[in-house]
Amino acid sequence: MTELTNGARITLVGGGCITIKKELGRGGQGIVYLVSYNGKDMALKWYLNAPDKYFYTNLNNNILNGAPSDAFLWPKALTERQNGSYGYVMDLRPKNYFEFGNFLMAKAKFASFDAMLNAAMKICNGFMMLHRFGYSYQDLNDGNFFIDPKTGDVLICDNDNVMPQGEKSGIMGKARYMAPEVVAGGIPDKYSDRFSLSVILFMLFYANHPLEGAKVVACPCMTEAYEKKFYGSEAVFIYNPNDKSNLPVRGIHQNVIRRWPALPTVLRETFTREFSEEMLRNPQKRMIEQNWEKLIATLRDSLVICPHCKGETFIEEGKNTCLNCGKIINTSLQLKLGARTLYLTEGTKLYIDHNNSVDVQVQSDPKAGILLLKNLSPDATWTAETPSGKLKAVAPGDVMPVKAGIKVSFNQNTKGEIVQNN
Repeated sequence: MTELTNGARITLVGGGCITIKKELGRGGQGIVYLVSYNGKDMALKWYLNAPDKYFYTNLNNNILNGAPSDAFLWPKALTERQNGSYGYVMDLRPKNYFEFGNFLMAKAKFASFDAMLNAAMKICNGFMMLHRFGYSYQDLNDGNFFIDPKTGDVLICDNDNVMPQGEKSGIMGKARYMAPEVVAGGIPDKYSDRFSLSVILFMLFYANHPLEGAKVVACPCMTEAYEKKFYGSEAVFIYNPNDKSNLPVRGIHQNVIRRWPALPTVLRETFTREFSEEMLRNPQKRMIEQNWEKLIATLRDSLVICPHCKGETFIEEGKNTCLNCGKIINTSLQLKLGARTLYLTEGTKLYIDHNNSVDVQVQSDPKAGILLLKNLSPDATWTAETPSGKLKAVAPGDVMPVKAGIKVSFNQNTKGEIVQNN
């Protein structure tokens, strides 16, 4: 392959061209260049070895169909075959986004648990939409994500391997992230995507790999044969309750050892089930993306600001001790939304909908000695109803008092009530 030079002009399918400005980086598949496209700076992925005609046609179809959601750095334009290869144009990664691997190596850190949960929600929603569009990703790994550590917003990259469900790109995936059935030679599909998604989410929350414990540490040299054992035929979850042979090793897997007991029980139970022998061997039983979203929403409902140390902590039934300072948190004031319980402490953010937009901020009124709910919605006006039947409109930016018995209509579909459980 002839590498592209600065100033070179590359023609695009359908007309137009791009101009090479400089190289941004390179990997196993190709080189990424900064290019000018219609006066805008964008990125070009140029293949080192041009994939076959089917890959080229599929890539063009994906461009024509458009991205499943805004989570994807989706291909925007395809080049003509030239200079011995071809490539595709995509948006540039914003400078405030970091590769997922940086979070695993502590080179980047989430600003809050809230941001971490936002990232998990965005990843799950992205893959839910991808599968709804009839695609499978086929090469899901830690190199596919750019994350804003302050907000938790996620951009999913390297989308050129996306194929219609049941078809194969020729890319089997990356070791450590492939499902056991793919390690054994199967074709990647939405079910193997769901295994890879579980691995990514586990690493997001616990910063260690779910299958890498004592057995992997004892491996003298990670060969292909060992990879097939540890991630395929003899895969064992590090906290498998029925098999203690692959437990985390102190001094090596400190992140998961510290976080496993600290994060909510429902998260531990979910991962224990998703990496059980049954789920490893039965792909179609794996958790779907919508249920991951529900789980993350449940975690977010339980996340509060401690009134003592002002740090974030999770509240569980029968357990309201702060993770940071160890003090008991008064959780008697609550917002009931159907079966959901949201705890009202000063500084806590509330998400009424299952998206990544904060709807409510709990504030305090020091003079009156009460808490307030501030409407952070950009356009939704709430209706608050007192126990005596008086109604009050709460416009965006306005506040209302936190008093037991007040009912709140956040929108046509979501109504709640403030209660006090002593």
